[in-house]
Order: sequence, then C-alpha cells, then structure tokens
Amino acid sequence: MEGFWICPGALTKIQKTPYIAMEKQTDKPPVQKSKKLRAASMSIGVNLFLIVIKLAVAIITGSLAIFAELAHSFFDMIASIFAYTGIKKAEEPADSSHHYGHEKFENLSSLAQTILIVITSVIIIYEALDRIRSPKPIEATELGLIAMVATIGVDYFVSKYLHKASEEHGSSALEADAYHFTTDMLGAIAVIVGLVFVMAGFTMFDSFAAIFVALLMLWISYRLGRKSINALMDVSPQDAVMKQIGTIISSTPGVENFHKLKARYVGKKILVDVHVQVSCNITVQEGHDISHDVKERLIAEFPDIKEVTIHIEPNPP
Repeated sequence: MEGFWICPGALTKIQKTPYIAMEKQTDKPPVQKSKKLRAASMSIGVNLFLIVIKLAVAIITGSLAIFAELAHSFFDMIASIFAYTGIKKAEEPADSSHHYGHEKFENLSSLAQTILIVITSVIIIYEALDRIRSPKPIEATELGLIAMVATIGVDYFVSKYLHKASEEHGSSALEADAYHFTTDMLGAIAVIVGLVFVMAGFTMFDSFAAIFVALLMLWISYRLGRKSINALMDVSPQDAVMKQIGTIISSTPGVENFHKLKARYVGKKILVDVHVQVSCNITVQEGHDISHDVKERLIAEFPDIKEVTIHIEPNPP
C-alpha cells in the first residue's frame, strides 16, 4: 500500500511504513520506591515517639506551648500517614482509568497535610488567646526544657533526611513531611524561649510562644499549599525551562521549525506537547525518526519529562 507527503510544489511517493508503537514508560526501580516508602515510614515512627514524649511532659507541666507542640506532632503523624499513602498510590503504574499515571496523588496528599496544619494553627491561636485572658500556672518547666531540647535534636536530623530524600526522589509528599519537622524544630526553640521567661516569672510568654508556633505553621502551610494547588492546576514550567526545551527542539537535526509548544506538570513530572515542522520532501519514516530524536534529547536533558507528544507537519517552502 502506498502513501504520500503532500505540500505545495512537491509530491514524494513512498512506501507506507509499519505502525511503530511508542515505547512504554518504565516505572522507577523498585529500590527507589522502597526508599521513598521507607522514609515515609520512618517519619510516622518518629512522630509517634515525639507524641508520647510531649504528651507526658505537657500533662506534667501544663504548658500550653508544649500542648501546641503536642498537637503539632499529632497532626504531623497524620500528615506522615497521608504522605506514605500518597507516595504508595503515586507509584502505581498507569492503568485503563489513569492513562498518565497517579503522580498527582502526592500533590493531593501534600494539600491534605496543608489543611491539617491550618486547622491545628487556628486551634492553637484560639487556646493561646484564651490563656492570655485567663492565665494558668505552669509547673516543672525544667522537664519541659529538657524535652524540647531533645525534640530539636530529633527534628533536625529527621528533617534533614527527609529534605534530602524529597530532592533525590522528587517527592512533594516527602517535601511536605520534611517541612513539618522543620516547623516542629523551630517551634521547639520558641517553646524553650517561652519556658525560660516562665521560669523568670513571666507566664504569659508561654502563650506567646504557642502563638509563634502557630504562625510559623501557617506560613509553612501557605508555601506548601501554593505549590500543591499549582501542581493540581497543571501549572507550566518556568519560562527559562520552556525556552531551553524550545532550544533543544529547534537544534535537533531535521527540525526546520516548531510551534504550539506546551508543557504542564503532573506531580513532579512534565508532559510536553509540540508541533514540529520538517521538510516536505522526506519520507514518513524519516519524519518519525526526527520526532524520536526530539523526544530522546528532551528526556536526556530533563529527566523529569515523562512524556513528549510530537505532531509532525510539513514545513511550507
């Protein structure tokens, strides 16, 4: 059977090339998957440990700031469970009802964590303002100081580990989890300052420390929420990235021009669509080969690119 390239002033007869299926996107290696899930599992375990410590100290001291940190750790554990679930779901391969995979599930997980942070922060601020109006005695502040110093050490190492894991594996859920531990660490510092003032006789500073923790949590939730919503709304890569993608396409041998370049994020991955114009005097097979060259060069330069859809067009003379 015969087919043709058709363009003004040229008609090239060719043999129809057989259909070539696009190569299947390979999933990440199982080792990488287990590392992400192992990081999320460790986060759950550490949060559970911190909850037990803070609960005991909060009951003994009666410190609202420590109760705020307890609530923080409790919701952190729930967020870590969301992170684990999000990562596990996002790593499922594409199926008949989700042709582009499940990467956005991590963004949903991150958004759910953000909502939990906001709820916790509002409750803490409300309780702190109530304590300022009706002060309550705080006891055993030395125990509270020891517990918060220990918390800072744990939070520092866990947040550092999770930040590294999120960058290595491109996980928004692990990134959100890492920020939970970062805010927990900064909150513990604020609590220590508040308890020092309480020991000096200024009990109101315990509530001030709690409010500082809550405001810090709200700031982090804003940053995480904005990133999650952008990803769920199919935000495009930055202009510099789009320009570099265009440069790679135009510099590929055989490409004479291109237009309708579009890209969007799906989770941490990027989907690219572009119309590429080639000489109208080449065969379909040659045009097909050029499109594969474009795709291979883009993925080699940007590992985060998951798929490239290329529409080949004849370039008018």
